[in-house]
Amino acid sequence: MAVRTKPEPSRSERRLSWALLGVMALITTGVFMASFRQDPFLTGKAGTASPGEPMPPKAVSNFSFPDWAQTLAKDLTTAGPMETFDAQTLADKIDGKAELYLEAGFTSLRTQRVALKEDPSLWAEFFLFSMNHSESAYAVFSQQRRSSAVPLPDMAFGYRAANAVCAAAGNFYLEGIGSSEDPRLMQAVASTLTPLIKSIPPSADILQALQRFPESMKAHEKAVLYLGNAFGYEGFQRTYAVPILEDGSAMTVFIVTAHKAIDGPSAVAAYVEFLEENGARRLSPVHAEGDMVVLDHFGFVEVVFPHRGLVAGVHEAQEQKVAERAARHLWQHMKNLEADLSGKI
Repeated sequence: MAVRTKPEPSRSERRLSWALLGVMALITTGVFMASFRQDPFLTGKAGTASPGEPMPPKAVSNFSFPDWAQTLAKDLTTAGPMETFDAQTLADKIDGKAELYLEAGFTSLRTQRVALKEDPSLWAEFFLFSMNHSESAYAVFSQQRRSSAVPLPDMAFGYRAANAVCAAAGNFYLEGIGSSEDPRLMQAVASTLTPLIKSIPPSADILQALQRFPESMKAHEKAVLYLGNAFGYEGFQRTYAVPILEDGSAMTVFIVTAHKAIDGPSAVAAYVEFLEENGARRLSPVHAEGDMVVLDHFGFVEVVFPHRGLVAGVHEAQEQKVAERAARHLWQHMKNLEADLSGKI
């Protein structure tokens, strides 16, 4: 019986085999190299601004990531490993609030759970948010300020409220949230965070912005910073707003430190046009001063004026005379402050 021999592969079949082997080698090399390439989200370098919008400026800081392990109160012990979250996983940890951080310029989050040594059933969790700029950190701090906040002593931006200790320092926002309001637990939480916060000087830009408000308005305790837009108007990019009560009338005084116009008067004109397009009508000022524009917007009084390159005014006041008085107080203080600073140069 004749034995069949296996036919030898043709020359074209050999070429095809070598070509396939070459492609497989390239794919393998690509996968290997990709495994060593840094993922921008995992390294905290991914942007969070919407397409077409400028990224907030990067923070310039000589301070490394604060380490609460160095300041952990002696009454506390860690209860589990530290966790890290990026832009993609932030919502897994703080579902419902992630958007606030992402829009403000979130970089990364580190968390650590701790417990009271003498009673482990009392526990707390530290949250350390790294933001891409000091104003980003202050924005999320101020927009979440609790109504029961009591300022922490000797600290620019920090408070204690019920079961929470919160603060902004440099480009970091820190929280210590307790499982209860137990005084022992919350004192230990405050003792842990206070040295961290004090080790990072507050932003000079933020302090300067708050200094433009009269001291009686308590901007350091109540100011809220809005990034990107304020009062439904996208032409304002950085707005410090302070809720006040004047003669029993509630309103918000504000100063815009960054806007899309070329100068202060142009920014005022653009904002007034926006209000008028949305139903506002101009009112005759009781006391015209500082190029102020007064408007009625569906029963609320709006006052706006330029000051150098800034925009300032009153938002949603109930009475015109009271609104104008508050606006004049703000205008006069900004004018006097500028004169004082000029005299010191």
